[in-house]
Formats: sequence, C-alpha cells, structure tokens
Amino acid sequence: MPTRKRIEDIRCPAIKGLPQDIVHILHHSLVEIAIMRQSIESADREVERSLLAVFESCELLRELRRRNV
Repeated sequence: MPTRKRIEDIRCPAIKGLPQDIVHILHHSLVEIAIMRQSIESADREVERSLLAVFESCELLRELRRRNV
C-alpha cells in the first residue's frame, strides 16, 4: 500500500504580495485540504483495524475448527 502524504507535509504557498482575497482563498483551501487529509488518515486507521479484526477472526475460526476435528 503506498504511503499517503501526512498533514505535516502540507506546504504553504508563497503569498507575499498577493491580494488579500486571494490569500484568504488560499488559506481556506489549505484548511480544507488539511481536514480532508485528517479524514483520510482516520479512515486508513479504521481500515487497518478492520483488517486486523478480520485476520484475528479467521485465525480464531481456524483454531476452533482444528480443535473440533
């Protein structure tokens, strides 16, 4: 699974000399990107936990079947 960029990797654009409305739009965009990345990172953790639970369940079933055979 390829690594996703983390929130800490966001680079701020060079805004010196830009009009204030553009600076506001850029700031808002960066905030939205950070929120999306947090959501993706959270979803990734949940998927990992779910996969681990599936694996553990399969192992438990395998062991129970082995004991009953």
